[in-house]
Amino acid sequence: MDVSSNFSDPDGDVLTYTATPSDAGVATASVSGSAVTVSGVSPGTADVTVTATDPGGLSATQGFTATVRSADRGVLEILYDELDGDSWTDNTNWKTDRPIDEWYGVGTGAGGRVVMLDLSGNRLTGEIPSELSELSKLEELDLFFNSLTGEIPPELGNLSNLEDLRLYHNELTGEIPPELGDLSNLGWLHLEGNQLTGDIPPELGNLSNLGVLYLGANSLTGEIPPEFLDLSLWLFSWYDNDGLCAPDTSEFDDWLDGMSSQGPRCD
Repeated sequence: MDVSSNFSDPDGDVLTYTATPSDAGVATASVSGSAVTVSGVSPGTADVTVTATDPGGLSATQGFTATVRSADRGVLEILYDELDGDSWTDNTNWKTDRPIDEWYGVGTGAGGRVVMLDLSGNRLTGEIPSELSELSKLEELDLFFNSLTGEIPPELGNLSNLEDLRLYHNELTGEIPPELGDLSNLGWLHLEGNQLTGDIPPELGNLSNLGVLYLGANSLTGEIPPEFLDLSLWLFSWYDNDGLCAPDTSEFDDWLDGMSSQGPRCD
């Protein structure tokens, strides 16, 4: 903002300006000429004091309050609108001025960024918005036991910090996005009880930290990819699909023996 109109000098001298925030952990301030630029650091409020000084050393101050909102707030508001938030079982504090860690089902970490989103069994309807991929610090996404439709957004593969992805018992359709194979920190993938179709993407074999994989009760087809032999699963379920089966080979015998598993073998 240009602060020159907020100050005047009786002698018409050229003034110089400085700006100081009360909390540099919330916002920083810089000055170029009479233009003050405030940059957010983390959610919160900070009082910014602007000082105008004339060549003789006389000065005057004025101040204002800067409010910094989390960049994740806008993403959550999109989620609320797209998934009919007004009809949720619990939408406490959503789309209010309350801190987002006080919104139902939202957990935050450093810098006020969203790290957990648990809206399971909360009567969500509609398609998962791709904008969820902008919650770059998200570690846990639980949207199970709802009425979500449409396809799983491939953009979710950009959530590099995601450890748990639970979308089971919805009405999701389409194929499993191969981009989910980019979730290098994923330990739990639960897609059971949807209407997913097609073959399992071999890219899921890249999930070196995956321990639990539920794919049962869908409409998946084909054979479990050989790339899965590199996974160290301790629980794997692929029952009740449209022909999805595990290859009947000694390699898969040995692999399945090392875990709790449920699903058919190929003829």
